[in-house]
Amino acid sequence: MADESEQPARLGVMGTAQGAAQATAGAVRTAAGSAAEHFPGAMSGAQDAAGGTARMLDAMPNRALVIGTSFSLGLGIGFFLTGAHRILVLLALAPAAAMASTLLRREAMPAGEGAPRKKTRPAV
Repeated sequence: MADESEQPARLGVMGTAQGAAQATAGAVRTAAGSAAEHFPGAMSGAQDAAGGTARMLDAMPNRALVIGTSFSLGLGIGFFLTGAHRILVLLALAPAAAMASTLLRREAMPAGEGAPRKKTRPAV
């Protein structure tokens, strides 16, 4: 059986652990409240960035999109084959997905609404 002199020491340790847990819970509540306040602004900024990226991809010619998609796919596959972390592989493949979806969307559009066409020079 445990010595009765150890009882106050155990209570002190339990009290310290309980105080630390309460302090941690308070810090988590404060951080969650702060994150919730900033969430709408962060979402708005992300939507603006996504819209700007979509406009930029729409302005690119098909050839540039094909080259960018190929490069990004090659980079992602290379990372995968070398055993890089999954997040790095996904980050490398994300631009390929965006560019490929732009190309596929252009293919589905009626003629005249797709990518900017190359200007042709009149024959001399």
